[in-house]
Amino acid sequence: METEQLLKTLKIVVVLALIIGVIGALFYLVYGFAILWQAMAAGIITGFLLILVIIFLGLAIYLWLKLALLKRELGKCREELKIARNSKKTDDESQ
Repeated sequence: METEQLLKTLKIVVVLALIIGVIGALFYLVYGFAILWQAMAAGIITGFLLILVIIFLGLAIYLWLKLALLKRELGKCREELKIARNSKKTDDESQ
């Protein structure tokens, strides 16, 4: 009689331990998947931001080169204008 009671108690304890273990395993899996999804989302966002940084860096270099070329062209135009003004002054003085 006492052994039957012990076996029933042992079965109840084993079943409860299995249920608690399964629930714990499910929580662990859900937690692991949540961390995995967070890591994937962080990786996607980081990759997206990295692509944006590369695009803006390329745009900045392009605009800087364009500005440098425009300054060079402006310097040439100023020299031509200066030469043209000097030429006009000498033409006016000779008449």
